[in-house]
Amino acid sequence: MFTFHSIRSRLTVTFLAIIAAVMMITSLFLYNQLERYFIKSMVDSLTRSGYEAAINVAGLLRDQTGTVADSGKLSAYAESVSRLAGARIIFVNREGIVIADSVRVGGRLGQILGQEEIDAALAGEVGSSILVSEQSGQLVLQVAVPILEEGSDPIGAVFLSASMQEIYGGEQGQGILERVRNYLLLATLIAAAVVGGGSVILARRFSGPLEVLTGAARRMGEGELNQRIEVSSKDEIGHLAEQFNIMAARLNYYTSNLRHFASNVSHELRTPLTSLSLITKSMKDYDMEPEQQKEFLEDMDRELDRLIALVNDLLELTKLQEGEQRHDTICLVELVENTASKLKPRFEQYHIRLIMELPPRPVYVSGSFLQLSQALRNLLDNALKYTPAGGWVRVSMQLLKEAVEVKVEDSGCGIPEKDLPNIFERFYRVDQARSREMGGTGLGLAIVKETILAHGGKIWAESREGEGSTFYFKLPLQESINYN
Repeated sequence: MFTFHSIRSRLTVTFLAIIAAVMMITSLFLYNQLERYFIKSMVDSLTRSGYEAAINVAGLLRDQTGTVADSGKLSAYAESVSRLAGARIIFVNREGIVIADSVRVGGRLGQILGQEEIDAALAGEVGSSILVSEQSGQLVLQVAVPILEEGSDPIGAVFLSASMQEIYGGEQGQGILERVRNYLLLATLIAAAVVGGGSVILARRFSGPLEVLTGAARRMGEGELNQRIEVSSKDEIGHLAEQFNIMAARLNYYTSNLRHFASNVSHELRTPLTSLSLITKSMKDYDMEPEQQKEFLEDMDRELDRLIALVNDLLELTKLQEGEQRHDTICLVELVENTASKLKPRFEQYHIRLIMELPPRPVYVSGSFLQLSQALRNLLDNALKYTPAGGWVRVSMQLLKEAVEVKVEDSGCGIPEKDLPNIFERFYRVDQARSREMGGTGLGLAIVKETILAHGGKIWAESREGEGSTFYFKLPLQESINYN
């Protein structure tokens, strides 16, 4: 359907308008140039014929009286020149009186011609004009050339009059310019048809993929997020389709993650809320001994702590994703020492050695002290949970060219290879029962990842089941370190 509001119709109309304008301008220019060329050629031809006739009749004219020595001879000569030149030939003397005419019947012999062309010729110049014949109604070219004798003023003039029917056409047929005009009109129509067809194909080539993109975007707006467009070209539209596919894939991924996240949050909240509901109903419906009530209250307190920890972790993730971050200058060595010193009593309580291998000089990074400290604390807590008594946890730091790498190793149980790619996802637990038993929310490593990424860093992990785990994170240095 042709709608002017569509890109296809606009391209087609634009191309047609351009080709029509170009062809019209070109045709007008060619027509004018050809018209000038043919008129000039005809004027030059008549002028040459006139001068040749003027040379031949100059000796036959009398200087004194301007009468004709032999009128019949001049008229016969005028007829012969008329046949060769394809024009009517008239000879006039210096008074403008016709002394010979190639037209015998109805000629103007003996009459005075007052045309401007003859006046110009008698003044020694070539005169010419184009006018409409009163008899035939056709365009006529008139040329007059002077008849000269050596060393004297013009003694007469040769007047030539030729029909321009061959150029402009008339009742008897088409002229050259009329045929040229028809050819140009036909060429314009053919060009318009070719360009029109080509523009429709080209417009469809452009608008077709855009219509596909529009349809896919509309379906995405209706909730069908698994959209993909086949890319068949390498041009800008092909690149647009590729970017649309990337955007659709990311949107689908993030939407799936959001649904999964909502499902996980609901699941994580349901367990403590269910426990709190049961405890509350039990305490309300049954008479309990003080010791039993104390146990129920402790259970309630534990579940409330779990809910608070979950909400706090969710808020922390939201802040990180919204870019809420300070840009202070932080000594990373001091941050690691400070965080480790606060956790050292817990390591000693579980008989686990905490080993520190830090540079002797300060290492400066830019960011939030609290967020980076919380990220390191989560990694150390994670290592503490999964390392048995008698084991060890090591924190080390290595300076690179433009970054610093922190490594947290443990001699714990390790992570199965199949679980390793997913450990930084929200609510992902390698051992569901053990994680909940230890009070984890499933968001600790996700918070660590978001914190490191927010600081322009990178985080990854290596592990072998039964041999321990190693977590790495890399942060850009704020300034180069001076060891002097």
